[in-house]
Amino acid sequence: MIKKIFSSILITLQLIMIFGIMNPFVATAASITYATDTMSRLAASTAANHEFKFVIPSGVSAGQTIALTFASDFTGITGILYSDVDFASGDTSNCSTATFTEKTLASTPATTTWGVGSSGQVVTITSGTDIVATSKCVRIRIGTNTSTGGAGTNQITNGTTGISTITIGGTMADAGVISVPILSSDQVTLTAIISETVTFDLDVGYTVGDNSAPYVVALGTLSSGSVTRSNTSTVKQIFADGGTNSPGGMNVTVRNANGTNGLVSLSVNTDKIQAGGGTMASGTALYGICVDSASITGWSRSSTYNTTCTVNGATNQVPALSTAATDILTSTSQMSNGHAQVQVNASISTVTPAHSDYADTLNFVTTGSF
Repeated sequence: MIKKIFSSILITLQLIMIFGIMNPFVATAASITYATDTMSRLAASTAANHEFKFVIPSGVSAGQTIALTFASDFTGITGILYSDVDFASGDTSNCSTATFTEKTLASTPATTTWGVGSSGQVVTITSGTDIVATSKCVRIRIGTNTSTGGAGTNQITNGTTGISTITIGGTMADAGVISVPILSSDQVTLTAIISETVTFDLDVGYTVGDNSAPYVVALGTLSSGSVTRSNTSTVKQIFADGGTNSPGGMNVTVRNANGTNGLVSLSVNTDKIQAGGGTMASGTALYGICVDSASITGWSRSSTYNTTCTVNGATNQVPALSTAATDILTSTSQMSNGHAQVQVNASISTVTPAHSDYADTLNFVTTGSF
């Protein structure tokens, strides 16, 4: 007989633990039929907003109070003002679908204005002459989530880790208890890494398209009677494409092997077509490159290369070339499909020495600004 009594007690305790502690969001109200408290934070010792919803079967009569009593480990209750509280009555007993009408609040009740006060662990809402009808869901917000009487500024700070309670009572006829879990931490920090990327590709051709190195632009036989320049049929253009996820963008520089000496004869290195910069014109010995203004996307032309320049342009303006790296294309932010077309230009005078081996090499370098 003693063993049977002990077993009954043990089973009862287990049921209490299962239905009371393991299910903290279930309201244990004596007569309130539905009760929830949605909190903005569940971490211990952390300020949080509260949104209560519960059904009051008996309603609230004129002059009665609704009291929310927080467990002793909650702090900051005495700092709650009426401006930190919203109180609304729903039009049905279904807290999920009810339409709520906000009540007018002040520090003391008066006719249809409800009074809000705080003392110790209790926030009290007091009716003047207004009522809450029977079996209606009410909503109470406390903290910075309020808006009816202005944005709230004060919050209630959670207590220690474990199960805490808020008791719903007052002079109204109904009462209940809500259990809430307080955690050591309610946040999960996520981290990620994005690798720095810079892409850059050079091609040469009459029209846009990929091709393989070596990249050669053959200017052919130069004549003092015309300007030879990149075009879509006889002299290839240089295409530069790139992209980066760098917040500072990317930069392209260019330098050449011969500097301002330009196109130099491999057999007689004192004979040259200089690259000192200027406007292309037939009969004038000059060589250089420029960036087509019409086809550039993503990048901007550098100040040095911001010149008159078009495909097959007879009067393109070419900056002086240098053996030192010189900015030619720039960007100041992320870029996915940068494109530019570099035009090669050359002209000679009537006295430019004849050779079949004039040459120069251009070197392009890109850098991401991470």
